[in-house]
Amino acid sequence: MADPASGSATRRAALAILRAVRSETPFEVALDDAIRSMPSNDAHLTHELAAGALRHRRSLDAAIRPLVDAPWDRVEPDVRDLLRIGAHQILNLDRVPPYAAVQATVEASKRECRRASGLVNAVLRRITDTPESTSFQNLAEQFSHPDWLVDRWISRFGKSRTTALLEHNNRRPTLTIRPARWPLDRLARALTEADIAHMLDGDFLRLPEPGPVIELPGYADGAFIVQDGGQGRLTDYARIDDDAQIWDACAAPGGKSMVKAADHPVVASDRSRERLQTLADNMNRVQRRASLFVGDARYPPFRTGMLDAVLVDAPCSGTGTFVRHPDARWRLTPGRLAKAVEQQTRILDCVGPIVRPGGLLLYLTCSLEAEENENQVNDFLGNHPEYQRDEDDLFIFPNDHDTDGGFGARLRRRA
Repeated sequence: MADPASGSATRRAALAILRAVRSETPFEVALDDAIRSMPSNDAHLTHELAAGALRHRRSLDAAIRPLVDAPWDRVEPDVRDLLRIGAHQILNLDRVPPYAAVQATVEASKRECRRASGLVNAVLRRITDTPESTSFQNLAEQFSHPDWLVDRWISRFGKSRTTALLEHNNRRPTLTIRPARWPLDRLARALTEADIAHMLDGDFLRLPEPGPVIELPGYADGAFIVQDGGQGRLTDYARIDDDAQIWDACAAPGGKSMVKAADHPVVASDRSRERLQTLADNMNRVQRRASLFVGDARYPPFRTGMLDAVLVDAPCSGTGTFVRHPDARWRLTPGRLAKAVEQQTRILDCVGPIVRPGGLLLYLTCSLEAEENENQVNDFLGNHPEYQRDEDDLFIFPNDHDTDGGFGARLRRRA
């Protein structure tokens, strides 16, 4: 029989994550804080409960709302999130019996919002007793995304392709690792010996149920870096000339800098001192060298025409990475998208002059949105005739390779 105290603890931890996300804390940060001292099984469940409640929020609400007498927006946020946690486990997971999921969530509610424990108990029991299929108003509600975003995707990609994208975004993400100090065959052998399921994905290894990254074999020895296959394709697309020095102007979390530093002199910067320290730690782990500094790409500390290549892995909407960031779909608004476009334009305008004649400006995003991708590049080229495309742009649609999505452009400054 499941331990109610242990079950309650995981639900309370999941609630703490959702509470932090409501306060604009990124999901990954809130998750790390919540599970730091947990046993691995509890940490895994906490992660799934919190991520699932975010990933399926609208479809869960559609199942819960008819069972609550009060207006949904009048129910306390903590109570709504506890109901989502419990409903997600009942409707979408199968490792814990529904009665145990109800009991554990009710126990958590007694600790976190005692006056609502009766409501939590009644609603979750009704979901358990009558798990009828919910009717949805549209694709956005069915797959739990904002209406405005789904509408624009349908206009751009069509209904069938958009549906596939929404399904992709609601899957549990796998972990993809790229060999660093160990060759691919040694890394795969170590995973096999540790009984960790994995599959070969080109020059990468994909792990369906990885557990904590720091516990993977070879982590402490710098055997690998974590890099999604889509981001890996963008990194390889952003190749530079032999012996060229590159400035990675928006470097954190640093996967691209670590790959480039294997073959090229790298200067890397980021606005966030904390994120840059993470990059420094990872560089040390894989024994790669780079010159790091805290700085804003809109204010480059380099002379005109000084650098061989500049990599702008631009701050963006991140719509190509929603499968990994279950909170991101709810943070994004049309206004935030417009601000991201404005920031990208400013960065490109500021870094363009410091590339030497004949050098490369490499522009990457993890976005699916045209105004952040090809339209942004077209506008830049219209305003900077000294640049031209070096080859065709690269656009990665998540479903095509079961990876993150993104975009890349190679822009050559005329000699």
